[in-house]
Amino acid sequence: MEPTAVTLVLDDAGADPEYLEEQLQLLIAALGEGDVGHIERVPGPPPPEGTRAGTGVELGALLIGLGGAGATLPVLLGLVRDWLGRRGSGTIRVKIGEDELELGNASRAVQQRVLDDFLRRHEG
Repeated sequence: MEPTAVTLVLDDAGADPEYLEEQLQLLIAALGEGDVGHIERVPGPPPPEGTRAGTGVELGALLIGLGGAGATLPVLLGLVRDWLGRRGSGTIRVKIGEDELELGNASRAVQQRVLDDFLRRHEG
């Protein structure tokens, strides 16, 4: 079975890059405790032509590889929702292919309905 590629994008409107990076590192640590599979940073755009800089990473974005040995999608989404709840602000966009879900400060009941719909679309 091919791993499912899930992109997480932390969006904290108006946050400076250092704060966003700090929050992303906290999210990585939380996901690491949940054994969600392979976690990597999303590569950024290539550097301008003629420069010697290497390729950076996209600010606030992670790529999660969910496979047989890793967590399932419901576990990943539960970890993300709980992490956001502890933070009390910001949003995380969850993308699988072209399908995108945004988790933010909606009520738990509304978030659960949105999560259930998203999970139904991606049942394995």
